[in-house]
Amino acid sequence: MIVPLEVTPSTVVVGLLIVAAMAWAVRRITHRGLCDCKDHCGSKTCSHCSAVDRMVEDMEKAAKATKPAK
Repeated sequence: MIVPLEVTPSTVVVGLLIVAAMAWAVRRITHRGLCDCKDHCGSKTCSHCSAVDRMVEDMEKAAKATKPAK
């Protein structure tokens, strides 16, 4: 049994919000690239992103800081 979809004002608003979020995401990907590397190296097609290296370094520092003394 198929239940028909009722189009109410709230359904339209939710649909428009979803479409707007998708459009924003596509625009962000096309302008910034997939790795968000443009923040760090200034190139749209940067393959030597240091963001991951920086994140790993910060995580290691935090792990060492919270490690109990022996």
